[in-house]
Amino acid sequence: MERILLLLLAALFAGCGAHAEGPGGPGTVSGVNGPFHAQASPARLTAGGNVHLTLIVTGPIDYEIGCVQTLHIWAEDSQHQQIWEQPVPAIQCMAFGHKLLAAGEKATFTADWPTSSTLAPGSYTLHGLFRVVLPMGAGARVRENLPPLTIQILA
Repeated sequence: MERILLLLLAALFAGCGAHAEGPGGPGTVSGVNGPFHAQASPARLTAGGNVHLTLIVTGPIDYEIGCVQTLHIWAEDSQHQQIWEQPVPAIQCMAFGHKLLAAGEKATFTADWPTSSTLAPGSYTLHGLFRVVLPMGAGARVRENLPPLTIQILA
């Protein structure tokens, strides 16, 4: 029993933070932050390629839907300068609602970062905000709640 518990703990800690898979191929980078499990692939590519992001959200969570962009992502260079974002421009209107995921329920969201063919080789980081419903009277909305994922642009 103790051995199983140690294996489960090792698996849990292995899933924390962001990491790239395998030294040989383009791989995948992934990270976990609370109910958010984000994965981007490829982790390494030449400028002009497409990075695909998959976000799995696990309940319980209450999130915004309707006339809002539920998932907002952006990329920054190594100097923390934003070089791309989605959506552009941000969607804004008055018709919005919310969806509640019960404990253990999952929802999957996807987005793509079409990298510019003029990007210099180096590290770039994907950031994101998943719009959760905040309680009445809550303070300012957080700017980012998804785990940052580092992508390598190759020469």
